[in-house]
Amino acid sequence: MAAAGGLLWRNGERGLVEVVAVWRPKVGNWSLPKGKLDPGEHALTAACREVEEETGIPVIPQLWLCRASYVLPNPEGDVAKHVDYWSMRTEKPDAVFTADDEIGERRWMTLAEAREALTRPRDQQVLKAFSALPAVTATVLLVAPAEVERDWDGPGVTRPLSARGQDQAVRVAALASLYQPDRAFSATGRASVQTVEPIAHAVRCRLGGDSVFDTQAHERNPERSAVRVRELAGGGGAVIVCAEPEVVCDTVAILADEDGVETPDVSTRPGEAWVLSMSGQRLVGVERL
Repeated sequence: MAAAGGLLWRNGERGLVEVVAVWRPKVGNWSLPKGKLDPGEHALTAACREVEEETGIPVIPQLWLCRASYVLPNPEGDVAKHVDYWSMRTEKPDAVFTADDEIGERRWMTLAEAREALTRPRDQQVLKAFSALPAVTATVLLVAPAEVERDWDGPGVTRPLSARGQDQAVRVAALASLYQPDRAFSATGRASVQTVEPIAHAVRCRLGGDSVFDTQAHERNPERSAVRVRELAGGGGAVIVCAEPEVVCDTVAILADEDGVETPDVSTRPGEAWVLSMSGQRLVGVERL
């Protein structure tokens, strides 16, 4: 059984990090917000939906923290369950909360208070994973162009997306939009532009070109794309970039290697994206979206 949830945090008035906990009257405990996946639903989509439903607070995901696994006793046979958790931020920490039979109260707690109040091991696992990382200040979504039209007689740079590629672009747009990027950049090829256009349109941000993410520029200076990603991260918030496939792979590998983040496989399929979680200009987490 799959579920997803989040650790929603803010900088509190006392200068301390605070996280949201919810009170579940049916079981009589405080816990982090979470819930089951709908059929066919991506875990990240479910995590954002469930946290907002249980807390009333609209959320913006940052980075995947951990997967908590446990067993639910059942007379007909124990049920194995896992929950994926992401750290999340919000721009509306005081959004209206309405109690119901499932969630009786919402409360912001300091990390110390949360460690005392959240007694279940899975919540403690999430708190530990979050506490081990520096604060995420920026998210860079690095996307490879979706599948292109095979039968194309024109120049490679003008090759468009295939019908399947257009579907891939819509899929990645739905997930990338959860991060609410405020800037979008693309390599100059037509397929790259078409891949990132649905995302820019969904979040209503301007799409700009950047030839540093082109294959030719990358071949001349393989380090430049990673430097550019760090520059973009320095602006904070979330930014989405569509780069040529080999540029995506090399950039993830270079950043991970330079900053000591374990990433055993950087191969990237058409239309696939990476979530690069940055603290300042330093990579602190990488996730295949």
